[in-house]
Amino acid sequence: MATDGSKGPAEGKREKISKAQQYTMLEVLGASLVLGTCIVMSIFLIKYIKFNATIIGEKNNAIMDYDQTIRNVGVCVDTDGNGRLSAEELEKCNPNEVSLSKVTNSLRYKVLSQMAQNSDLESVARLRNANCYDETGARKDFNKMYEESTDEKERQQYLQSSKICSALRVIPDALPASKNTEALMASLNEIFLRTEWEPERLSPRDDSVKSDITGIEVIPVSLRIEGTDGIVLAVLNNIELSIREFDITTATVEWMANGLSLQASANSYYLGVQTPIETTKTLYASRKARLNERNNGSKVDSATSAKDELLKEGN
Repeated sequence: MATDGSKGPAEGKREKISKAQQYTMLEVLGASLVLGTCIVMSIFLIKYIKFNATIIGEKNNAIMDYDQTIRNVGVCVDTDGNGRLSAEELEKCNPNEVSLSKVTNSLRYKVLSQMAQNSDLESVARLRNANCYDETGARKDFNKMYEESTDEKERQQYLQSSKICSALRVIPDALPASKNTEALMASLNEIFLRTEWEPERLSPRDDSVKSDITGIEVIPVSLRIEGTDGIVLAVLNNIELSIREFDITTATVEWMANGLSLQASANSYYLGVQTPIETTKTLYASRKARLNERNNGSKVDSATSAKDELLKEGN
């Protein structure tokens, strides 16, 4: 045993072991800290990657929906055949230069090819205009006349006649794309002239009528018919046979010395303005973030309501 104040072998050994334990503890703590930091960062990084992948997926879905809409309408063609419409293809897209043979599954093809050749619709259009037939009763081919003519004035006349006698003309005549009250009054007046009768009163009403069909608007009309029972029935029959829809909602019949008097209210229809609806979708990184956003919104609404109540009480 050492007695001169110097450390003996056992004490030196214990000191070395103690220092080694301290170093080991520090290394373990350091490694644990690094490992914990790496785990936390990894979890954060995984959530970040997952959230961004969700955003990218939603963006791709929106682009695919837009591409599919363009394809369904049939106004653009995938020139490179990769299955998607690029920004360059959309920018260069010109519906007038797209051949129908390249968009056979589109709405445009069905309208311009199938509906335009529908014999039932075409017969309705041609019966409304005697100029659609020649002296022998055969249908005039205005499209062929347009292609063969070299006179620009004639070509414009043939083009206009082709539109009038087309099956597609029936569709906007039956359901116009705008209100155009003057055109409606002209249609009714044509019906009355066909009966060789002039209306006692014919005017659009000022009251507003809502349609039960989304996208369809209503024009209310008032009319008064006075004449013999034969004239009144003939007018009602021609209204019923009109290509444009007229729904008589109320009618009052009065007997007079020289016939009948019919006071009626009717509705006609037109296609309302169709505007694309832009929707915004909010993505949340977690369920907790969604709940926090919802709770904050509820608090704002509650505070606004309370403020409104106080203002009402103050007034």
